[in-house]
Amino acid sequence: MTTADAIPLIDTDALPMGVARDQAWRATQVAPLIAIADGYAVTTRRGAEEVLKHPDPFSSAKAFEFLQSPVPLVPIAYDPPTQTRYRQILQPFFSPRVIKPLEAELRRQIVALIDPIARRGHCDYVSEVAQIFPIQAFLTFFGLPLEMRDQFWEWKKAVIGLASAGFGAEGDAAQDGIAKALEMYTYFTELIPQRRSERGADILSQILAQQPPNDLTDPEAVGLCFLFTLAGLDTVTDTLSCGMQRLAERPDKRQEIIDDPALIPAAVEELVRLDPPAPFIPRVTSTDAQIDSVRLPPETRVTTYLGAVNRDPAVFENPYDIDFRRPENPHISFGLGPHRCLGSHLARLELAIVYDEWHKRIPHYRIKPGTTPKVHWPHGTIELESLHLEFDKAEG
Repeated sequence: MTTADAIPLIDTDALPMGVARDQAWRATQVAPLIAIADGYAVTTRRGAEEVLKHPDPFSSAKAFEFLQSPVPLVPIAYDPPTQTRYRQILQPFFSPRVIKPLEAELRRQIVALIDPIARRGHCDYVSEVAQIFPIQAFLTFFGLPLEMRDQFWEWKKAVIGLASAGFGAEGDAAQDGIAKALEMYTYFTELIPQRRSERGADILSQILAQQPPNDLTDPEAVGLCFLFTLAGLDTVTDTLSCGMQRLAERPDKRQEIIDDPALIPAAVEELVRLDPPAPFIPRVTSTDAQIDSVRLPPETRVTTYLGAVNRDPAVFENPYDIDFRRPENPHISFGLGPHRCLGSHLARLELAIVYDEWHKRIPHYRIKPGTTPKVHWPHGTIELESLHLEFDKAEG
């Protein structure tokens, strides 16, 4: 049995994630299990499967207890069998069959964002595309007015900041976050009964129209909306930003999808492999547990480092290379096991649409000289602060 003293201790705050993500992930791969400030992290595919496929003892519910969320975060803050019921209710509404009909409208929206940028010849891709489009996709998916985009951006920033500190946090910043969270809570608590009575064609209305035993209570529905705001917006923003940075820095890889747009779905998978939407998946042990030869007592926090797992040399040949033509790409950027990301099909569609429509209009671009894309670090996500791009202006 390996003792805790034998496990390498990594100061994650000191990782060069800000400007050298690949180097930072490599620094975590010194052992299959590493010690970090708040517990342990697994860095291999084998370890990830052990943790993510076994909610007993690696509990998602216990991992999210610290948030002290005032609403039930459906389904991520639950373990089977409760989580299984939620999953069975929601899965059909997040399937490719349901997502695909949104494509034409989402393409129209991204073109409307890109065309003015193309005529201007420069942009901050993060604030002008990557932060905006996922919110619009969320609003479209739930049948909410696009005019609420800026309001949701404000709510999202406040609630995510509050969630990072825990909903029970104190101080002026926390109080402001609580006020914004209450605004969003009030909006959803008023919206949900309205959608139940109107029985519209949007996804939220369809979810709310389910009959027993597949129905959600109003608090559960509010929790689902809260979770989608927490987990479905920043994640796609971060992946879009990081992926575009890689394409800007590698014109040879960019040229591959310009020459062959049919390669875009594979490019999405590869870029998502390297920059997962939610790269740190937390769990807390509910009982004694074991990873390889390491015994973990109850209440031990174990985080899966997807950025390292997706670079496991036992699974991926040349794991640090960008290769849009991998014969197989079994990354787990959308998780694994019972909590695998419900929104993965929508996220993939968003990413593919953006890369396709952008490169039709702006195939050649570069990072603005004198600017350096930086990740806000230390942080719970891999969030680029900005990505300033330049390119030749489009005519018209």
